[in-house]
Amino acid sequence: MRSIQMASSTHYRLQRVGVARRFYSKEQQAQDHKHCVELVQNRDMEGYLCGLLMPSASRQAYFALRAFNVEIANIKDASRSMGRSRANTYNDDDEFNTGDSSLASRLRMQWWKDGVSEVYDGKIHTDSSSTTASDPILQSLTSSRKHNPVMRSLSHAIRDHDLTHRFLRRIMEAREEDLDVLQYEKLIDVAQYGEDTVSSLLYLSLEAVGVRDEASDMVASDIGVSLGLITALRSTAFRAMQGESSIPVDLSNKYSISMETIYNAANAHNDNVSNQEESLEAQEALRNATKEMADMARFHMYRARGKQSDVPTQAKQCLLPAVCGLQYLDVLHEYDYDVFHPSLMDSRRFKLMLLLGRAWLTGSF
Repeated sequence: MRSIQMASSTHYRLQRVGVARRFYSKEQQAQDHKHCVELVQNRDMEGYLCGLLMPSASRQAYFALRAFNVEIANIKDASRSMGRSRANTYNDDDEFNTGDSSLASRLRMQWWKDGVSEVYDGKIHTDSSSTTASDPILQSLTSSRKHNPVMRSLSHAIRDHDLTHRFLRRIMEAREEDLDVLQYEKLIDVAQYGEDTVSSLLYLSLEAVGVRDEASDMVASDIGVSLGLITALRSTAFRAMQGESSIPVDLSNKYSISMETIYNAANAHNDNVSNQEESLEAQEALRNATKEMADMARFHMYRARGKQSDVPTQAKQCLLPAVCGLQYLDVLHEYDYDVFHPSLMDSRRFKLMLLLGRAWLTGSF
């Protein structure tokens, strides 16, 4: 949740804006924005659809934030694709275990952390300091950040909307800790990850439209926690292929779920599976855990829905991602919490567009 923050120096902020504008033309800004939009469209379709309904004055900042989020989230996925070895979800004592993230992933995350810090320090668009200039490696890293379209667009959004550094830092720190996680220990840890990542992204979106109040943050917090839980459920199949489990250890113990259970549940829809009875038992165990996670997600989403009338009109569009989450929960319920049901994988994009349009027109999700 947002805490009271000290106001930054007006003179210093204006000075940073002036420096940035000398180095950042309108043409370059438009090209960077286009890059961010295309990146979000390719990697975060729901975020892209919500962004099309954002106020035009805040759309650049919204897509810069979403593109930044895509880049940060992709760091763990990229480490998987490079064949990084993964430990089993359970060790010999069936205890919680973690993996070992690659040095390359850590360096990529640090690159973004340093870049964002440079923006707040007012360095990324100024001439290199003497320390940086004397170190060819640091000089190369600084130059690469200056030429990265997402970083440039994010820099512009930070300065134009005075975005809070703490929220960006919280997203990166949570993503960095997640690099080593194969399975969260408790359900509350999954919820906290949603707060640290998705809720923080929503807080920043609210700031992009000029809204900074407790009531809006409370609604955004609940939506973020809910979407974090939903994302975990939606990634069950993908994470299982990486030797990871989206079901936390406490629920896995409660319903006797192992990685083998998840694999067997995934095979329940395969007519050629050798042991159909075993697959159905696994499917039932996973269904129970899925329902408990979905119930928690629904609780937070419904609590946010009940408080949305307290949110200013100009902030309503920032909450549109809740519509995407609610649609998934409804479809999941329709298929009896079978997270591997083939029809659950359908995008149902047309219906989602109608739901988003209705929420945009009515101001409620």
